[in-house]
Amino acid sequence: MIGYGRKKENVKHQRGFTILELVTVLAIIFIVTAIAIPGFQKMAINGNLKAAARDVMSDITRTREKAISENNPNLSMVFNQPLNNYTVPAFYAGSLETKSPATFAQDISISNVAFGMGSALSLQTRGTIYPASPTNKTLTLINGRGSTATITITTVGRIYVQYNLQ
Repeated sequence: MIGYGRKKENVKHQRGFTILELVTVLAIIFIVTAIAIPGFQKMAINGNLKAAARDVMSDITRTREKAISENNPNLSMVFNQPLNNYTVPAFYAGSLETKSPATFAQDISISNVAFGMGSALSLQTRGTIYPASPTNKTLTLINGRGSTATITITTVGRIYVQYNLQ
């Protein structure tokens, strides 16, 4: 039966994507990205606040350890809220280093210093806070979103931080 059967068609196998499929995938990626970007920005801004708080806590710990190791009762950190900086004893003896929480982001500032007797945090040779009082000492950092990091120093010298992220 030649000539009466079905003709064998040359069927090419299609490979790749159609334009419609490509545009659909790109639209989905664009929508997901548009939704995610504000969350990433918020996370980055609050991450800078957390980094600044850890840096301040590190400096307090370093000063405490320096007071203990050198048996020096005259070590203190002075926080200057209007200038948004603080001084910390440097590694080498007799000098001070000025630092700012704004090194991580320009919108981070010292919003509250509650050390009881001014803005100086004095540490004794045992690593405890001077003058001793039943209340904890606090320092609050704030960023441009209104998120805060409250650093608390207990009388015995323990340090912890609480975040209120916006």
